[in-house]
Amino acid sequence: MAGQISASGHEYFALRTFRQDGSAVSTPVWLAPAGGHLYAYTPVRSWKVRRIRRNPIVGVAPSNFSGEPQGQWQPGHARILPRSQLRIAKRAMTTKYGNKFRWFTIVTLIGRLRRHGGRAVGLEISLDSVQSPDRM
Repeated sequence: MAGQISASGHEYFALRTFRQDGSAVSTPVWLAPAGGHLYAYTPVRSWKVRRIRRNPIVGVAPSNFSGEPQGQWQPGHARILPRSQLRIAKRAMTTKYGNKFRWFTIVTLIGRLRRHGGRAVGLEISLDSVQSPDRM
């Protein structure tokens, strides 16, 4: 995987997305690695999804439960997975988080039924490569 964050060593991550005015917003998320990318699972109506639709540039850092960064930010790009690829994100999340993720999917479903969060989507995050000083 490009970048320096190992998703397998941390439970929580801060995902930094950007508003239209360019200001950063940090949100706590779970991230799971698979196939050289990081994956998240979230309701489609969440603000982070809306911001990613407008601007796919993101930052990722290990964090505590509240989303306060506990390490350096790693820049990257995110994309919202098409429904046909949602299984990739769910499989990665289940592999890493197990029953915690299964409970999260139930909570997400209840939110969908109550029309708050909408259906779930997967986010695929590709971390930017870190260039060595001699390559800059």
